[in-house]
Amino acid sequence: MTYRIIWTGNNRVVSSVAEVDAALDEAATASVASLPVVVTVLPAGSEHLSPFDDDFPDSLEVGIGHPDRGFVRWMGDGGGYGYEPGLDPGPAGLRFDYGGQPVFPEPDELRVTPAAAWQAVRDFIATGRRPTRLSWQPAPAIS
Repeated sequence: MTYRIIWTGNNRVVSSVAEVDAALDEAATASVASLPVVVTVLPAGSEHLSPFDDDFPDSLEVGIGHPDRGFVRWMGDGGGYGYEPGLDPGPAGLRFDYGGQPVFPEPDELRVTPAAAWQAVRDFIATGRRPTRLSWQPAPAIS
């Protein structure tokens, strides 16, 4: 199966670990306004759907490019944020570029190292399922 990796102004179709690593390396080093970036990973061909569509596929949003912290958000059944048990919450106010807009993940969402964020993408590409190397916390309720 092929997947599309999308970040601000760019996208790549990938189907192998080598292609995933090359795309993530490009995204992480092509910071926008000196910010780490949010990368969306979803099955190729479904990138024009909205997360509000009933047929939106399982996908990941991953924060990469910061030297110490990242995040992994599951956009599939059950939702939630991945975390590494034993890793304290990240710093408040950390910004990531999301399609040209800054986003500020909560400290509890930043309980992933950069290496674990990359591995989550590799695992998703390999299985099409929510990565199992991370523990999962529910996504916060939208008020």
